[in-house]
Amino acid sequence: MIQITREGDPVQRMIFIVRGHLQSKQLLRDGLQSCCMLGPGNFSGDELLSWCLRRPFVHRLPPSSSTLITLETTEAFGLEAADVKYVTQHFRYVFLNERVRRSARYYSPAWRTWAAVAIQLAWRSHRVMVVAGSGSGSGCRGYARPRRPASRCASPGEERLRHYAAMLTSPKPQAEGFY
Repeated sequence: MIQITREGDPVQRMIFIVRGHLQSKQLLRDGLQSCCMLGPGNFSGDELLSWCLRRPFVHRLPPSSSTLITLETTEAFGLEAADVKYVTQHFRYVFLNERVRRSARYYSPAWRTWAAVAIQLAWRSHRVMVVAGSGSGSGCRGYARPRRPASRCASPGEERLRHYAAMLTSPKPQAEGFY
């Protein structure tokens, strides 16, 4: 196994996998790790797209959101940061297309991790509401947490916001200019 990039290091290039598999590891806030497999047709280094499309342009390369490790012999090709910058500057109109943005997000490991956490958050919130709505009897399975006294909560919306903030474990990928 060879480490290709390390989380936090500057992203030097976008890597497009032709053959073989890579493992992408991302450290979440609570010390947990998110892992996903990248295979033929997948890519890494999508942080460069956001970096190139950001206005005003920042000359410092963006940090990598994950660590890439080869799992087997892998064939890939890379576009250096300068090449990605050239393409985005000369074909900017293509990247303004909403379908292109959505496609890039769909295939991005960072966006997939964020989406998975958002789905888990929604599911847990749903479970809390279902359990809380089923009564306070012995059927409670540990999903419901005690509510704070009404005097400490400004509104139900604020309580929900605090609940979401407490459960969120992964930051949304950087997307200035690329959302």
